[in-house]
Amino acid sequence: MEKADIKAIVENRFRELGAKQVELYPSGICWTMNGEFFKVSTLTDFWVIEWTDNHSYASNYCFEDIDPMPYDLSEQEIIRHIDQLLLQ
Repeated sequence: MEKADIKAIVENRFRELGAKQVELYPSGICWTMNGEFFKVSTLTDFWVIEWTDNHSYASNYCFEDIDPMPYDLSEQEIIRHIDQLLLQ
């Protein structure tokens, strides 16, 4: 799957689960849900959802990394991963 596809799936699922999009400098577009901040990053060989429950960390691009995920996942697997992260 392409990086843009992964990002679109993840951000659409954030939206469906009720996360709100926020713009934080210098972090850029992030998502907030239940007091936690999330950001999806697409890297060369994998993608990650970064998170923190600290607003100042999120505002300064200091997230806590979640396990790297490969690009060769189905849309259902990506959604399942997001649900496990956000709905636990």
